[in-house]
Amino acid sequence: MDWNDIRFILAIANYGTLHEAAAHLKVNHSTVWRRIQSLEKSFATQIFLVDRNGYTLTKAGEGVIEHARAMAANMDAIERVISGQNKELKGLIKLTAPAVFANGVLPKLIKEFRSIHPAINFELHVDGTALSLEKREADIAFRFTNNVPDDVIAHELGLSSWSLMISKELYQGEKLTLDELKEWPLIGYVDFQTPAAQWFDAMFHESAKVISCNDVSHALSCAREGLGVALLPISHESSLTTVYTLPSQFNIRGWLISHKDLRTSAKIKTFWDFILNKHKESNIIYLAVSSLSDTR
Repeated sequence: MDWNDIRFILAIANYGTLHEAAAHLKVNHSTVWRRIQSLEKSFATQIFLVDRNGYTLTKAGEGVIEHARAMAANMDAIERVISGQNKELKGLIKLTAPAVFANGVLPKLIKEFRSIHPAINFELHVDGTALSLEKREADIAFRFTNNVPDDVIAHELGLSSWSLMISKELYQGEKLTLDELKEWPLIGYVDFQTPAAQWFDAMFHESAKVISCNDVSHALSCAREGLGVALLPISHESSLTTVYTLPSQFNIRGWLISHKDLRTSAKIKTFWDFILNKHKESNIIYLAVSSLSDTR
């Protein structure tokens, strides 16, 4: 058995369907089916049970998957160590970032960096669910979180605070109480789990939402169009009025993060240092959040 066999078993176990496993592996779903059939025949043992809901592990499969996941972790570690020894300033850097970074500041920073190091290319994932540094799905992550894992290197970029805002066309009065805001049209969030978003869900769980978004920039666009009150990390926006400011306990920290095994990679370290130098010149969190006000 080779490593590719293990990858197919893991994909089916993790995703549960041929189509999702195939999408992850970037192959045709029929290829996944044939590989699993071939493996089960060579084992003379059934690894998966199949029904209308997808694939589940048999008892034998549960034993196999435990060792398969250990192998996967070892392969990921080997790849990180090898990448960490790369001293050349060329190749690919994989980034993951929320839209507020990806839309606001990263394109300009990447353009400037590549003017200095043109042999380094980038892959940028705007994350709804953050890609894994442990599995080498990303080399560097820009994240908003108040809980940074222990097995990474991280540099805090700053704090983001939150306000409830509404179009001046829709409302031009004074600040409103939370009870009063429950009577206004609201713009909610879905699959967006910051402390502020969780507070918003709890506070307005009985209030109907005109629209729900999974990204701050989309909620901002809806607020500008006068659809309702939105939770936003912006204090100044010409078309909007702040009607309530959340307490500082709901602030969230912005971070630059990478895996410890990659700290000796020349290309990773060079880009990391470049970002931190730019952050010293102009606060990246401020630029990212401010850029939302500049995009129309």
